[in-house]
Amino acid sequence: MTESRPNRIPHGDDLLLVMRCRGYGRNRAGRPVKLVSPVEPADLAEAERRGWPIGRITTLPIREALDRAVAAAQALNLHQVMQAFVAGVGGSAPRGRQIPIAYAWALHLPGAIAAAAPALPDCGLREPVKVDFTGELMRLALGYVWNEVPERYLPDLEAAAAEGLPTPTADDRARFDALIAFIAAQPGDTTPGILEQGLARAKILPGTDKYNRYGILQGLAEIGVMPNAAIPPSLDRHVAVAERHAAQFRGAPRSDIVLPLAAWRGSLGIDHARLERLFPAGR
Repeated sequence: MTESRPNRIPHGDDLLLVMRCRGYGRNRAGRPVKLVSPVEPADLAEAERRGWPIGRITTLPIREALDRAVAAAQALNLHQVMQAFVAGVGGSAPRGRQIPIAYAWALHLPGAIAAAAPALPDCGLREPVKVDFTGELMRLALGYVWNEVPERYLPDLEAAAAEGLPTPTADDRARFDALIAFIAAQPGDTTPGILEQGLARAKILPGTDKYNRYGILQGLAEIGVMPNAAIPPSLDRHVAVAERHAAQFRGAPRSDIVLPLAAWRGSLGIDHARLERLFPAGR
């Protein structure tokens, strides 16, 4: 029976099949690129048979999407999520890069729902919620990250709850530590854009492109390891969309880098107390 809402991350041949069906391949460096050839009907049929419906949009009421996100997040724990993030940063499991943002958003939904009742919280979802599960799961497998489109968090959370999260290798931990050290050593006037360019030159995160690197940095900002003075980390409390937008309007220097990362500067460095709490020594 075909699964209309896949809850697993595509890997191996399945990932290559889904990529082809969505018009993507890989270049010689292994990075995703757009294909110019048309999608083969046989590939579409095979993807459907394997439980990867292509282009199918699932439509949900906001309350159902919220309830499902909360239920999935409650099947996870903070340690699992942070370990998956290390695996994502290090590169052994790119799908781990997004989960801290999705988890932090869902973690505080019960309180936000209760506080907003009988209305719904200002959480970024619009009625109805529309999700392309296959497309979002493919993006997770490729290591892309978003923090302003919360309907994309549901596939991430449900896949994590259904199949578990990756754990980091020794190489992942070494790359994560190198990244933290690089950020901590930046001059005080370093902006997120300059930081990303420096990471590209230093080749600390091999196999990543600019967007991957920004996603990783955004994850560090959302959990508060890269601090800012504009908004609290989403890991600490529910941050309403109106609050986020107001803070972005007041002081974000660039529209293509959003809060909380946009408000980080080299002078803020790394919150080492939070780092040790979330990623304790001997992890």
